[in-house]
Amino acid sequence: MKGFKWTLFLFIIWWSIVSASVEDHSALKTKSTYQGITFKEIDLNAADKPMVNMASDIFNYNQDSFYIEDLQKICHNQVNEFVWKSPTISEHEHKHLKFRTIESIDGKRDASVLTWYLKSINEIDIYEMHPRTYMHQIQFHVKTDKQTILLTALYPTFPEISGFEVLQFISNLAFQCKFFIEVYDAADVSYIYSALYGKRYYEYHFKGVDLRQNFLFKKIIVKKEIFLSCFKKNITYYITRLSKTFYENIQLCENENASVEFCPITFDTHYIFYRQSFQYCIDWSPIGRFPVIGPSFFSERFQIFSKDITRIMTKKKQSNVSFVKINWELDKNIIKTYDEIKTSIFDTSFLMELFFKIFEFCFVELEKQKSDPNPEDIFKLYLRPCVIPNINLFLKYYTNV
Repeated sequence: MKGFKWTLFLFIIWWSIVSASVEDHSALKTKSTYQGITFKEIDLNAADKPMVNMASDIFNYNQDSFYIEDLQKICHNQVNEFVWKSPTISEHEHKHLKFRTIESIDGKRDASVLTWYLKSINEIDIYEMHPRTYMHQIQFHVKTDKQTILLTALYPTFPEISGFEVLQFISNLAFQCKFFIEVYDAADVSYIYSALYGKRYYEYHFKGVDLRQNFLFKKIIVKKEIFLSCFKKNITYYITRLSKTFYENIQLCENENASVEFCPITFDTHYIFYRQSFQYCIDWSPIGRFPVIGPSFFSERFQIFSKDITRIMTKKKQSNVSFVKINWELDKNIIKTYDEIKTSIFDTSFLMELFFKIFEFCFVELEKQKSDPNPEDIFKLYLRPCVIPNINLFLKYYTNV
């Protein structure tokens, strides 16, 4: 009788562990479609089982479906290249993100730590804008011994990709590996997220926030005339700095023999536009003052559960505001040379007029959709999707002035 009770006790413990594991993966085990990616049950003995080319160590899989086992090859350092089919607005559109590992300087790998970076998007290579060796715009470390994914850099450039699309990949990787995500939140937009939602950028996306609650910023209505006048005044102090950064980015592109079309001229300048327009040109007095969480000097750790994956994968991508023609007729068939762009970026009057007109007409686009925009509208619809892409385009293509 005692033997039976002991056996029953062990069975209960075993069943609890199995049940927890099944529940944690329930979002991926059932057939569900998240923004064009289909998760379904698979038979590991079936003919369509994912394959690993051991000779090249490159992972191959069926592009028409997404297997929950795919990312586990990365967890165990079994591959040095991986292609992720990123979800987009349309189920007929996909971005293929190619990630690759970085070999150490002496050609040897640390078996417990492997560094990954984003190599290309839809077979278009990402041009490295950081002068230091092995520093990439999008980079993370898989630490198998500590069961941690350390996200060290997340700075999208060209072709167009949002940081959130990369976080979708990182979240799936952490969930399938049962690893923690560790990150130091130095995101250029983190102070805006903290002002709006009381959470920094990574916490907002990895753990979510209830957008139905009545946030204080909703009491604030941003007036176009006051906003634009403030921006024009504030940005004047940063014209020289912006010109210098544009020039350094162009030089990096030239050294890489990158075409003008694919050169991220605005790299490392976004935060200037965010801060000068968002923090200083909105009247925060109705809620007391500009609300911001101080900088984090410590790393944050996030554990991804099935509910997080469901939320992250079903979140709709922000659609871009359509391009606005601003008194000049942009001719996208005639692209400028680097020398021509260099001349224009050091023309202070040209840059001031360019920035102000783009901000003004993007604001008009915003008002067409909402007559009384609040700070969240300014950031999500006006500042981020409309302003920066237009600056990039007008610097590169000819206009009939």
